[in-house]
Amino acid sequence: MARQGQKPQFVRTIQVRNENRVGVLAAVIQAIAGNGGDLGDIRIVSQSPRWVVRDLDVTLESLDQLDNVLTALHLVGQSKVLEVRDEVLAAHVGGKIRMQPTSELNSIADLGRIYTPGVGQVCRHLHEDPSAVDLYTMIGNTVAIVTDGTAILGLGNLGPQAGMPVMEGKAALLAHLVGISGIPILLRTTDPEEIAQTVANISPAYGVIQLEDIASPRCFEVERLVAERVDIPVFHDDQHGTAAVVVAALLSACKVKKLDINKQKIGQIGLGAAGLAIARALMLLTDNPVLGADLAPDAIERLTQAGGQPADIEQIMGVCDVVVATTGAAGLIKPEMVRRGQVIFALSNPRPEIDPGEAEKAGAIVAASGAAINNLLCYPGLCRGLLDARATQAIPEMFQAVSETLVELTDQGNLLPPALDKQVHSAVASAVARVALEHGVARRDADMVAIRELAEATAYGTP
Repeated sequence: MARQGQKPQFVRTIQVRNENRVGVLAAVIQAIAGNGGDLGDIRIVSQSPRWVVRDLDVTLESLDQLDNVLTALHLVGQSKVLEVRDEVLAAHVGGKIRMQPTSELNSIADLGRIYTPGVGQVCRHLHEDPSAVDLYTMIGNTVAIVTDGTAILGLGNLGPQAGMPVMEGKAALLAHLVGISGIPILLRTTDPEEIAQTVANISPAYGVIQLEDIASPRCFEVERLVAERVDIPVFHDDQHGTAAVVVAALLSACKVKKLDINKQKIGQIGLGAAGLAIARALMLLTDNPVLGADLAPDAIERLTQAGGQPADIEQIMGVCDVVVATTGAAGLIKPEMVRRGQVIFALSNPRPEIDPGEAEKAGAIVAASGAAINNLLCYPGLCRGLLDARATQAIPEMFQAVSETLVELTDQGNLLPPALDKQVHSAVASAVARVALEHGVARRDADMVAIRELAEATAYGTP
C-alpha cells in the first residue's frame, strides 16, 4: 500500500485529583480510553490519606476528543480536573538547539586568539594544508540535516518550516548521544536538481549530509544527485537508517525463535522510502527475493528492478513467514489475515497496521510496532563513525555493520538494545569507521586508536 497521511495528534497533560482509594484510578483510565484517548505516562504529583493528584499524558486525534475525555473524567466519583497543559508545545518554545562557543571570550587576549588577528594565522594554515580543516574547525564534527518538508513524520507535505521541530530534534539527539553538531537546513524547493545543487554548494561546511523527510519517489533521485556532486557521505535516514534497524530487529527475532533468516519467505507491504530500502536490505542480506505490495506502479517497478517480486497484501499474508508493513494505514492488517508462526513488524506510527498484541493473539510468534523499532539506533553512531574516519561516502557495508552491531548488543529476549544508551552508539560508530577503513573510503589512513583520538578531539560523548 502507498504511504498515507497520518491523522493529526494532540498530546495534553491532564492533572486530576482523585479520592485515594482502590478502583478510582482504574475508572479514570477507563474514562480516557473509552473516549479515544491514548494514555501515556502517569505521574503522582502529591498524595495524602484522602487525595492523590496525578499528571496524565494523553494523546488524542482531535480537540473534540479532549472535551469528551474531560467530561468523562468529571463523571468519575470524587475526581476533579485541576488543569490541562500542552507540555509538548511548551518544550519547543524558542527551539530545542542553539549555537554555543567552545572557547571563553572574556578579554581582549581571548578575542585576539579566537578572532582577529589570530584567526588569520589559522586561515593561512588551512589554505596551505586543507586536510587540517577537520582539526581546526567544526567541519569535521558537523552534519547537515536537510529537508524540503514534503514527508514530515508521515504527516505529508507540511513545508520546510513546519518540519523544523523534527530537524531540531535530530540535532539535539546527535549532540546528546555522540557529541555532533547537527545543523538543520530547510529548503524552499522540491525540485531534485535544485536541492542537489543547493546542497552541493553548501557542502564544504559539513562532514556528512543527512537527508530527512523528503517524499518518495523524489527522495531516491535527490539522494543520487547529491551523492554525485559532493565528496562527503550522503544518506537518507528514512531509507537506510530505518532499514538497518529493521534488519537488526529481524535478525534478533530469528535468533530468539531459532529461525534461519535465509529460509524465511519475506514480504514487504508499502514500498515508499522506508519500505523499498527495507526490501533491498533484506534481499542483500538473504540473497532471496522479497515479495512487495504497493498501490503505486512506479514503486512496484523499483522493487522489480531491485530483484523483488510483485504481490498483493493477501498473497503476502498468505505465504510469507515474515511480514514488514510501512504503509501509514492504521488497521490495514486484520487479525484473521495473520497466520500462526509469522513474524510481523507493523511499523507505521503512531498507529500500526496491526497492534502487536492483536497480532500475537492471532498467532504471530513475534510482533512489533514502530514504537519499538526506531531508526534512532542508527544515525547518531553512523554519523559519528563517518566523521571519525573522514569517510568520503556511506556504503551498504556500513549499514550492514550497524545491523550486526545492534544484534550483538541486544539482550536475550529483546529485539534491539536501548535507544538512549550512549555505549550502543559508540559501538556503532566504531563499526562504521572500521568498515570505512577496510573498504578504502576513509581519508584517514591511521589505525582505530588514532580515529578514536580524533573523536575525543571533537568532544565525542559530551552533552
